[in-house]
Amino acid sequence: MSKSIVIALLIGVLSGYLFIPDVIINHSEYMLSGGLCLLLFLVGLDIGRQDSIFKDIKKTGFKILLFPIATIIGTLVFSAIAGLLLPITVRESMAIGSGFGWYTLAPIILADYSSSISAISFLHNVMREFFSILIIPIVAQKIGYLETISLPGAAAMDVCLPIVEKTTNSNVAVYSFVSGAIISMAVPVLVPFIIGL
Repeated sequence: MSKSIVIALLIGVLSGYLFIPDVIINHSEYMLSGGLCLLLFLVGLDIGRQDSIFKDIKKTGFKILLFPIATIIGTLVFSAIAGLLLPITVRESMAIGSGFGWYTLAPIILADYSSSISAISFLHNVMREFFSILIIPIVAQKIGYLETISLPGAAAMDVCLPIVEKTTNSNVAVYSFVSGAIISMAVPVLVPFIIGL
């Protein structure tokens, strides 16, 4: 998956630089919006097809919501702190952080605001997912099973779910899926909200 992302990005950069006409670039906003709507539809479809998710939430109760809420709050707090240390504003840093590892959505939302912030968002979110893949087994072994859920953010429901399940157990995997699903639903709300403040 990571190779595909890098290859697609490089092809896009080279195409934009070498031969895509300005007429297409000038209308890319409409293509991005259409692609974004399709992406959100497919994510919603994926969540809706998981009929066991509602049973698991009912069985576990509302305490299952503590994991995504804690992940969202923790990410935003540390993003704000990073904004004080980096050459970007706190608002920009929090908007980047509120992508929660969803590298295909957050940068598109931020593209209208700033291409550089969008690029930083892309790198940040890819790195969050990549490093989560590397350290989930270490965290599961050295710290605890439940702590693995927060690391990938939105990717806890898809790319990182098999890793969480393999290094923990099926009960933690349920928490991971629900956490990732809720965080994924928060991304299209929080990113535009924060950058629009």
